[in-house]
Amino acid sequence: MKTLNIQTELVFIVNNRVHNPANYIGKGKLEELHGYVAESNIDIVAIDDELKYSQIRNLQKRLKTTVLDRPRIILEIFAKRATTKEGKLQVEIATIQRRKTELINQKIDMDQQAGFIGGKGPGEKKIELSRRRLLQRLKALRIALKKIERQRIVTRGKRSSSSIFTVSLVGYTNAGKSTLFNSLTKENLPTDNLLFHTLDTRTRKGYINQSIGEILYNDTVGFIRKLPHELIEAFKSTLEEILLSDLVLIVLDISDPQCENHLATVHKTLKDLGADDIPSILVLNKSDELPEDFEYPDFNTNPDIPIISISALHNKGIINLKNQISTYFLTTSI
Repeated sequence: MKTLNIQTELVFIVNNRVHNPANYIGKGKLEELHGYVAESNIDIVAIDDELKYSQIRNLQKRLKTTVLDRPRIILEIFAKRATTKEGKLQVEIATIQRRKTELINQKIDMDQQAGFIGGKGPGEKKIELSRRRLLQRLKALRIALKKIERQRIVTRGKRSSSSIFTVSLVGYTNAGKSTLFNSLTKENLPTDNLLFHTLDTRTRKGYINQSIGEILYNDTVGFIRKLPHELIEAFKSTLEEILLSDLVLIVLDISDPQCENHLATVHKTLKDLGADDIPSILVLNKSDELPEDFEYPDFNTNPDIPIISISALHNKGIINLKNQISTYFLTTSI
Protein backbone atom coordinates (compact mmCIF):
# COMPACT_ATOMS: atom_id res chain seq x y z
CA MET A 1 0.00 0.00 0.00
CA LYS A 2 3.02 2.24 0.48
CA THR A 3 3.51 2.20 -3.29
CA LEU A 4 0.09 3.83 -3.72
CA ASN A 5 0.83 6.39 -0.97
CA ILE A 6 -1.77 4.77 1.27
CA GLN A 7 -0.95 4.58 4.97
CA THR A 8 -1.56 1.23 6.66
CA GLU A 9 -3.35 1.73 9.99
CA LEU A 10 -3.84 -1.87 11.12
CA VAL A 11 -3.32 -5.40 9.81
CA PHE A 12 -5.97 -8.04 10.52
CA ILE A 13 -4.80 -11.65 10.42
CA VAL A 14 -7.53 -14.08 9.35
CA ASN A 15 -6.90 -17.81 9.63
CA ASN A 16 -9.84 -19.13 7.66
CA ARG A 17 -9.46 -22.68 6.41
CA VAL A 18 -12.54 -22.17 4.28
CA HIS A 19 -13.40 -18.66 3.11
CA ASN A 20 -16.93 -17.42 3.68
CA PRO A 21 -18.63 -17.52 0.26
CA ALA A 22 -20.61 -14.34 0.98
CA ASN A 23 -18.10 -12.07 2.74
CA TYR A 24 -14.76 -13.92 2.42
CA ILE A 25 -14.20 -13.57 6.18
CA GLY A 26 -16.29 -14.98 8.99
CA LYS A 27 -19.09 -13.14 10.76
CA GLY A 28 -17.11 -12.48 13.95
CA LYS A 29 -14.08 -11.05 12.16
CA LEU A 30 -16.37 -9.01 9.89
CA GLU A 31 -18.04 -7.38 12.89
CA GLU A 32 -14.65 -6.71 14.48
CA LEU A 33 -13.43 -5.12 11.24
CA HIS A 34 -16.65 -3.12 10.88
CA GLY A 35 -16.21 -1.65 14.35
CA TYR A 36 -12.62 -0.63 13.70
CA VAL A 37 -13.39 0.88 10.28
CA ALA A 38 -16.28 2.93 11.67
CA GLU A 39 -14.34 4.12 14.72
CA SER A 40 -11.14 5.00 12.83
CA ASN A 41 -12.72 6.45 9.67
CA ILE A 42 -10.86 4.04 7.40
CA ASP A 43 -11.06 4.93 3.70
CA ILE A 44 -9.86 1.66 2.18
CA VAL A 45 -9.85 -1.97 3.28
CA ALA A 46 -7.28 -4.05 1.36
CA ILE A 47 -7.56 -7.85 1.19
CA ASP A 48 -4.38 -9.78 0.34
CA ASP A 49 -6.23 -12.31 -1.80
CA GLU A 50 -8.46 -12.46 -4.87
CA LEU A 51 -12.15 -11.99 -4.07
CA LYS A 52 -15.30 -12.57 -6.07
CA TYR A 53 -17.28 -9.55 -7.18
CA SER A 54 -20.15 -10.50 -4.83
CA GLN A 55 -17.76 -10.71 -1.86
CA ILE A 56 -16.35 -7.25 -2.53
CA ARG A 57 -19.87 -5.87 -2.94
CA ASN A 58 -21.04 -7.44 0.33
CA LEU A 59 -17.99 -6.22 2.24
CA GLN A 60 -18.37 -2.68 0.94
CA LYS A 61 -22.04 -2.70 1.87
CA ARG A 62 -21.31 -3.82 5.44
CA LEU A 63 -18.13 -1.80 6.03
CA LYS A 64 -19.40 1.28 4.16
CA THR A 65 -15.99 1.91 2.64
CA THR A 66 -13.92 0.97 -0.42
CA VAL A 67 -12.66 -2.63 -0.53
CA LEU A 68 -9.76 -3.63 -2.78
CA ASP A 69 -8.52 -7.18 -3.25
CA ARG A 70 -4.98 -8.11 -4.32
CA PRO A 71 -5.55 -8.10 -8.13
CA ARG A 72 -7.16 -4.65 -7.99
CA ILE A 73 -4.31 -3.27 -5.88
CA ILE A 74 -1.73 -4.61 -8.34
CA LEU A 75 -3.69 -3.19 -11.26
CA GLU A 76 -3.74 0.20 -9.51
CA ILE A 77 0.04 0.06 -9.10
CA PHE A 78 0.57 -0.96 -12.73
CA ALA A 79 -1.70 1.88 -13.89
CA LYS A 80 0.33 4.34 -11.85
CA ARG A 81 3.64 3.03 -13.21
CA ALA A 82 2.72 2.86 -16.91
CA THR A 83 4.42 5.65 -18.85
CA THR A 84 4.94 4.36 -22.39
CA LYS A 85 2.18 3.82 -24.93
CA GLU A 86 2.65 0.05 -24.82
CA GLY A 87 2.61 -0.07 -21.02
CA LYS A 88 -0.58 1.97 -20.85
CA LEU A 89 -2.24 -0.26 -23.47
CA GLN A 90 -1.29 -3.41 -21.56
CA VAL A 91 -2.57 -2.08 -18.25
CA GLU A 92 -5.86 -0.88 -19.74
CA ILE A 93 -6.38 -4.26 -21.44
CA ALA A 94 -5.82 -6.04 -18.12
CA THR A 95 -8.17 -3.63 -16.34
CA ILE A 96 -10.93 -4.12 -18.90
CA GLN A 97 -10.55 -7.90 -18.67
CA ARG A 98 -11.06 -7.63 -14.91
CA ARG A 99 -14.01 -5.26 -15.33
CA LYS A 100 -15.60 -7.54 -17.91
CA THR A 101 -15.50 -10.44 -15.45
CA GLU A 102 -17.07 -8.25 -12.77
CA LEU A 103 -19.94 -7.31 -15.07
CA ILE A 104 -20.61 -10.97 -15.87
CA ASN A 105 -20.66 -11.83 -12.16
CA GLN A 106 -22.80 -8.79 -11.44
CA LYS A 107 -25.37 -9.94 -14.02
CA ILE A 108 -25.42 -13.42 -12.50
CA ASP A 109 -25.97 -11.97 -9.03
CA MET A 110 -28.86 -9.85 -10.26
CA ASP A 111 -30.45 -12.76 -12.11
CA GLN A 112 -30.20 -14.93 -9.01
CA GLN A 113 -31.67 -12.27 -6.77
CA ALA A 114 -34.55 -11.00 -8.88
CA GLY A 115 -34.73 -12.86 -12.15
CA PHE A 116 -37.29 -15.45 -13.13
CA ILE A 117 -37.46 -18.40 -15.50
CA GLY A 118 -37.52 -17.17 -19.07
CA GLY A 119 -37.05 -13.56 -18.00
CA LYS A 120 -34.21 -11.12 -17.41
CA GLY A 121 -32.95 -9.74 -14.14
CA PRO A 122 -33.27 -5.98 -13.46
CA GLY A 123 -30.41 -3.88 -14.70
CA GLU A 124 -29.40 -6.42 -17.33
CA LYS A 125 -29.78 -3.97 -20.22
CA LYS A 126 -27.43 -1.47 -18.58
CA ILE A 127 -24.90 -4.18 -17.75
CA GLU A 128 -24.99 -5.64 -21.26
CA LEU A 129 -24.54 -2.18 -22.75
CA SER A 130 -21.51 -1.55 -20.54
CA ARG A 131 -20.11 -4.94 -21.45
CA ARG A 132 -20.48 -4.29 -25.18
CA ARG A 133 -18.70 -0.97 -24.82
CA LEU A 134 -15.89 -2.64 -22.91
CA LEU A 135 -15.55 -5.32 -25.58
CA GLN A 136 -15.39 -2.67 -28.31
CA ARG A 137 -12.71 -0.78 -26.40
CA LEU A 138 -10.84 -4.02 -25.73
CA LYS A 139 -10.83 -4.86 -29.45
CA ALA A 140 -9.43 -1.43 -30.32
CA LEU A 141 -6.72 -1.70 -27.66
CA ARG A 142 -5.65 -5.14 -28.85
CA ILE A 143 -5.35 -3.90 -32.44
CA ALA A 144 -3.15 -1.02 -31.26
CA LEU A 145 -1.03 -3.38 -29.15
CA LYS A 146 -0.64 -5.79 -32.09
CA LYS A 147 0.93 -2.99 -34.14
CA ILE A 148 3.54 -2.46 -31.43
CA GLU A 149 4.11 -6.20 -31.16
CA ARG A 150 4.74 -6.45 -34.91
CA GLN A 151 7.39 -3.74 -34.57
CA ARG A 152 9.01 -5.73 -31.76
CA ILE A 153 9.01 -8.88 -33.89
CA VAL A 154 10.91 -7.01 -36.61
CA THR A 155 13.43 -5.81 -34.02
CA ARG A 156 13.77 -9.34 -32.63
CA GLY A 157 14.44 -10.65 -36.13
CA LYS A 158 17.27 -8.20 -36.61
CA ARG A 159 18.79 -9.21 -33.27
CA SER A 160 18.52 -12.94 -33.94
CA SER A 161 20.25 -12.52 -37.31
CA SER A 162 23.28 -11.06 -35.55
CA SER A 163 25.78 -13.08 -33.52
CA ILE A 164 25.43 -10.98 -30.37
CA PHE A 165 24.47 -12.75 -27.15
CA THR A 166 21.34 -11.75 -25.21
CA VAL A 167 20.95 -11.80 -21.40
CA SER A 168 17.65 -11.09 -19.60
CA LEU A 169 17.43 -9.80 -16.05
CA VAL A 170 14.45 -11.30 -14.22
CA GLY A 171 13.37 -11.33 -10.61
CA TYR A 172 10.83 -10.41 -8.00
CA THR A 173 9.70 -6.81 -8.12
CA ASN A 174 12.03 -4.33 -6.38
CA ALA A 175 14.95 -6.77 -6.34
CA GLY A 176 17.25 -4.20 -7.96
CA LYS A 177 17.13 -5.35 -11.59
CA SER A 178 17.17 -1.85 -13.05
CA THR A 179 20.08 -0.79 -10.83
CA LEU A 180 22.03 -3.84 -12.01
CA PHE A 181 20.95 -3.11 -15.59
CA ASN A 182 22.51 0.36 -15.28
CA SER A 183 25.74 -1.11 -13.88
CA LEU A 184 26.06 -3.59 -16.72
CA THR A 185 25.16 -1.18 -19.53
CA LYS A 186 26.50 2.14 -18.15
CA GLU A 187 23.00 3.55 -18.57
CA ASN A 188 21.39 5.99 -16.14
CA LEU A 189 17.77 4.89 -16.25
CA PRO A 190 15.47 5.72 -13.29
CA THR A 191 15.78 3.23 -10.42
CA ASP A 192 13.39 4.41 -7.72
CA ASN A 193 12.90 2.02 -4.80
CA LEU A 194 9.32 1.22 -5.81
CA LEU A 195 7.32 -1.82 -6.84
CA PHE A 196 7.01 -2.36 -10.60
CA HIS A 197 9.15 0.64 -11.50
CA THR A 198 9.87 -1.07 -14.83
CA LEU A 199 6.85 -2.15 -16.89
CA ASP A 200 8.44 -2.20 -20.35
CA THR A 201 11.30 -4.44 -21.43
CA ARG A 202 14.33 -2.24 -22.04
CA THR A 203 17.26 -3.46 -24.13
CA ARG A 204 20.75 -1.98 -24.11
CA LYS A 205 24.27 -3.09 -25.02
CA GLY A 206 26.91 -3.72 -22.39
CA TYR A 207 30.62 -4.49 -22.71
CA ILE A 208 31.92 -7.70 -21.10
CA ASN A 209 35.57 -8.08 -22.11
CA GLN A 210 37.81 -8.45 -25.16
CA SER A 211 36.89 -12.11 -25.61
CA ILE A 212 33.12 -11.53 -25.70
CA GLY A 213 32.82 -7.86 -26.54
CA GLU A 214 29.32 -6.43 -26.22
CA ILE A 215 26.13 -8.31 -25.42
CA LEU A 216 22.48 -7.27 -25.15
CA TYR A 217 20.78 -6.94 -21.76
CA ASN A 218 16.99 -7.00 -21.29
CA ASP A 219 15.52 -5.37 -18.19
CA THR A 220 12.09 -6.95 -17.65
CA VAL A 221 8.98 -6.29 -15.58
CA GLY A 222 9.24 -7.62 -12.03
CA PHE A 223 7.43 -10.76 -10.95
CA ILE A 224 5.18 -10.95 -7.91
CA ARG A 225 3.23 -13.51 -5.91
CA LYS A 226 -0.35 -14.08 -7.13
CA LEU A 227 0.05 -11.87 -10.19
CA PRO A 228 -3.43 -11.42 -11.74
CA HIS A 229 -3.84 -13.62 -14.81
CA GLU A 230 -5.11 -10.60 -16.76
CA LEU A 231 -1.72 -8.92 -16.33
CA ILE A 232 0.17 -12.06 -17.31
CA GLU A 233 -1.87 -12.26 -20.50
CA ALA A 234 -1.54 -8.53 -21.27
CA PHE A 235 2.23 -8.49 -20.70
CA LYS A 236 2.84 -11.84 -22.37
CA SER A 237 4.33 -10.32 -25.53
CA THR A 238 6.70 -8.23 -23.43
CA LEU A 239 7.76 -11.17 -21.28
CA GLU A 240 8.39 -13.26 -24.39
CA GLU A 241 11.67 -11.36 -24.74
CA ILE A 242 12.93 -13.70 -22.02
CA LEU A 243 12.30 -16.74 -24.23
CA LEU A 244 14.81 -15.46 -26.79
CA SER A 245 17.58 -15.05 -24.22
CA ASP A 246 20.81 -17.04 -24.27
CA LEU A 247 21.17 -16.58 -20.51
CA VAL A 248 18.96 -15.40 -17.64
CA LEU A 249 20.17 -13.50 -14.59
CA ILE A 250 17.80 -14.22 -11.70
CA VAL A 251 18.18 -11.15 -9.49
CA LEU A 252 17.25 -11.76 -5.85
CA ASP A 253 17.14 -9.27 -2.98
CA ILE A 254 19.10 -11.36 -0.50
CA SER A 255 18.38 -8.84 2.29
CA ASP A 256 14.64 -9.46 2.10
CA PRO A 257 13.41 -11.96 4.75
CA GLN A 258 11.07 -13.40 2.10
CA CYS A 259 13.86 -13.99 -0.44
CA GLU A 260 13.35 -17.76 -0.57
CA ASN A 261 9.64 -17.33 -1.31
CA HIS A 262 10.48 -14.67 -3.90
CA LEU A 263 12.86 -17.06 -5.63
CA ALA A 264 10.16 -19.72 -5.71
CA THR A 265 7.79 -17.19 -7.34
CA VAL A 266 10.41 -16.35 -9.98
CA HIS A 267 10.99 -20.03 -10.79
CA LYS A 268 7.25 -20.63 -11.06
CA THR A 269 6.75 -17.62 -13.36
CA LEU A 270 9.64 -18.69 -15.59
CA LYS A 271 8.13 -22.17 -15.79
CA ASP A 272 4.71 -20.73 -16.68
CA LEU A 273 6.37 -18.74 -19.47
CA GLY A 274 8.21 -21.79 -20.75
CA ALA A 275 11.57 -20.21 -19.92
CA ASP A 276 12.63 -22.50 -17.08
CA ASP A 277 15.06 -24.45 -19.29
CA ILE A 278 17.13 -21.38 -20.24
CA PRO A 279 20.56 -21.41 -18.51
CA SER A 280 20.70 -19.01 -15.57
CA ILE A 281 22.89 -17.36 -12.95
CA LEU A 282 21.49 -16.59 -9.50
CA VAL A 283 22.49 -13.04 -8.55
CA LEU A 284 22.18 -12.24 -4.85
CA ASN A 285 21.77 -8.47 -4.84
CA LYS A 286 21.89 -5.98 -1.93
CA SER A 287 24.51 -8.07 -0.15
CA ASP A 288 25.85 -4.82 1.36
CA GLU A 289 22.73 -4.67 3.54
CA LEU A 290 23.45 -8.00 5.24
CA PRO A 291 24.75 -8.26 8.82
CA GLU A 292 28.21 -9.79 9.31
CA ASP A 293 26.81 -12.95 10.88
CA PHE A 294 24.26 -13.52 8.08
CA GLU A 295 23.77 -17.15 7.10
CA TYR A 296 22.90 -17.62 3.45
CA PRO A 297 19.85 -19.84 2.85
CA ASP A 298 20.18 -23.13 1.05
CA PHE A 299 18.33 -22.33 -2.16
CA ASN A 300 18.49 -25.96 -3.34
CA THR A 301 19.35 -24.80 -6.84
CA ASN A 302 20.87 -26.90 -9.56
CA PRO A 303 24.61 -27.28 -8.78
CA ASP A 304 25.33 -26.18 -12.35
CA ILE A 305 23.75 -22.77 -11.66
CA PRO A 306 26.40 -20.29 -10.44
CA ILE A 307 25.56 -18.04 -7.49
CA ILE A 308 27.11 -14.56 -7.35
CA SER A 309 26.75 -12.03 -4.50
CA ILE A 310 26.72 -8.38 -5.53
CA SER A 311 25.65 -4.88 -4.58
CA ALA A 312 24.42 -3.26 -7.78
CA LEU A 313 23.90 0.06 -5.98
CA HIS A 314 27.56 0.25 -4.92
CA ASN A 315 28.90 -1.55 -8.01
CA LYS A 316 30.39 -4.37 -5.91
CA GLY A 317 30.74 -7.84 -7.40
CA ILE A 318 29.89 -6.63 -10.93
CA ILE A 319 33.29 -7.69 -12.29
CA ASN A 320 32.80 -11.19 -10.85
CA LEU A 321 29.35 -11.33 -12.44
CA LYS A 322 30.71 -10.25 -15.82
CA ASN A 323 33.45 -12.88 -15.57
CA GLN A 324 30.82 -15.53 -14.86
CA ILE A 325 28.76 -14.40 -17.85
CA SER A 326 31.91 -14.45 -20.01
CA THR A 327 32.82 -17.94 -18.78
CA TYR A 328 29.38 -19.24 -19.69
CA PHE A 329 29.42 -17.86 -23.24
CA LEU A 330 33.03 -18.91 -23.90
CA THR A 331 32.26 -22.44 -22.67
CA THR A 332 29.05 -22.82 -24.71
CA SER A 333 30.68 -21.36 -27.83
CA ILE A 334 33.38 -24.00 -27.95
